[in-house]
Amino acid sequence: MAAIEHVEVRGPRNHTLVVVLTAQEPETAQIYRFASLSSTSVKRFAAVLQEALPVRDKAETGLHGPSLVTVKALNCPGLPAVRRDVATVVAFFVVLAALLITQSWLGACFWLCVPMLIGGGVSLTVLGWKPVSEGWILAVRGITVDGQRKNSGSVDAGDPNALYVYLFTDAEGSMCAYRGVNGGRNEEEIVYDPRNPGVNQLRRRNAAQFATGLVLLLALALPVLGGGVALGLFALADLFGFTSSTMIR
Repeated sequence: MAAIEHVEVRGPRNHTLVVVLTAQEPETAQIYRFASLSSTSVKRFAAVLQEALPVRDKAETGLHGPSLVTVKALNCPGLPAVRRDVATVVAFFVVLAALLITQSWLGACFWLCVPMLIGGGVSLTVLGWKPVSEGWILAVRGITVDGQRKNSGSVDAGDPNALYVYLFTDAEGSMCAYRGVNGGRNEEEIVYDPRNPGVNQLRRRNAAQFATGLVLLLALALPVLGGGVALGLFALADLFGFTSSTMIR
């Protein structure tokens, strides 16, 4: 509670709880947003939380809230996900064993290549999908505002790898930040998603980001995935006798 400056209820339907942490300078205050399907629950929780906040004197208003908060990512995969992974591995080795028993040597070689191609294709898809989806969202419903460069220890704490940090104010009056490797000017135009201001980019870089992700998906991810699926289908066809590797030789 000592790290919280105040809480607010925002959003078109009051579905977002905004928690503003204490800071030495108001423009560097760190903000957390929590969305809920129930606006009533958000309002009640905000009221209870606001009443529970301590009354601070002037000396306490300059506390650095982020230093008092620990963010912990929870990674708790459920049992069904574990079972699916195990089932996939077991199925792969069962098919491989069947190919070896039936002496489908070419099919077995192709089957061994399937995990590498599928895994690589999925990784490339994930890598390319983010810039494509975010670039499209920003192009369709993004709002452009002016951002001021503000590199300081308190701001950069959100991303130690960010080369440039630009602060901007969203439509709700909240201070947000763009962090990334693009930038350099003292002032940049920032385009952000009004539904999720954390999705943002330099306006002059958004088209390039979208194009790069699209090329990655079409030129690399899809061919790699397609190759893995094709090899897998050939191996299964060879196993069930729909084709024969001896015919290819």
